[in-house]
Amino acid sequence: MFPHQNPLPKPEIITTPNFDDLFETVKNSVLTYLSDSAPDDVAGVTETFENDAELLTKFTQAFTVILQSHFRQMNAQALQMFGMYATDNDMVDLIASQLGVERQILDEGDPNAFPVVPPTMESNDALLTRYYLAAYALATTGTRSGYRFNAMTLGGRPKVTVESPTPSKVVVTYEFEAHEMAGQTKDAQARQVSPGVVDCFILAHANNGVPAEALIAATQQYMQRDDIAQETDLLTVKAPTIKPWSCDAVLYIRTGPNVDVVKAAAEKAVREYAEQQHRLGGNIELSMLYSVLLKATGAHRGDILQPTQPLRCQFNEAPYLESVQITVNTENL
Repeated sequence: MFPHQNPLPKPEIITTPNFDDLFETVKNSVLTYLSDSAPDDVAGVTETFENDAELLTKFTQAFTVILQSHFRQMNAQALQMFGMYATDNDMVDLIASQLGVERQILDEGDPNAFPVVPPTMESNDALLTRYYLAAYALATTGTRSGYRFNAMTLGGRPKVTVESPTPSKVVVTYEFEAHEMAGQTKDAQARQVSPGVVDCFILAHANNGVPAEALIAATQQYMQRDDIAQETDLLTVKAPTIKPWSCDAVLYIRTGPNVDVVKAAAEKAVREYAEQQHRLGGNIELSMLYSVLLKATGAHRGDILQPTQPLRCQFNEAPYLESVQITVNTENL
């Protein structure tokens, strides 16, 4: 459902040729050009290309490296055109704007502070998630994805008024008003609990994710708008259940790397994984913890003391990391 989180393999057309193949292509192109413009030089240049010590050969090799870099730059720019690969903030904003989705402000910052505290903006991952959900909410709520998008995008739908000031004249007005609590909701999930009755759980960005009563009330009011709510649904916005967890792990490294650097890298990796899974229905898997710890640190083995079992949440639950304790031991092997 979210291509940016599960992208397809990159097509072969968006790949960088390896040096040897590209070098051969460049040499053949040069010889082809000379065969038309200076055929008497073809044999000499061919012999020169066989000697890596020749200046012309080194020049051609350097040109091949430059051409490789050019290919990489073009491929990177091409990938930014697709939501599943885009990483540049401006390109993600442009892609999301195609469905009228704008990046939310999570914290206004403080322009009067010294130094200035810049605003905290919604991440590319969160913005692209709402972008892909927006297609399900072009009409109103009703589908799970429609409820989810609207609950995560307070104020995203304009107020529409239709007036007929004079006979045979109709004026349709769209009012785009910023919602005072836009950007505070990190995730949302809605389920039908009985015929006509829908519970919608929202997860906040702040703290452990439990939304304030004011945010719940504002979401409830917004979702009940005539142009959003389903007449057949009795909707109730609720706070989810937060399931706290802690990470306590021991890593073993060989002599060489700085223990403090490895520990910091491990803590960062765990927090990034925890943030990724801090959503409704998120899972904390021991296999993933082992993977992120060993991959981020280069440790050759590790033991996870906590958690002892996977933490798998339902649609109305979210895992939250309370603490990280990493011990790094050096083994002389």
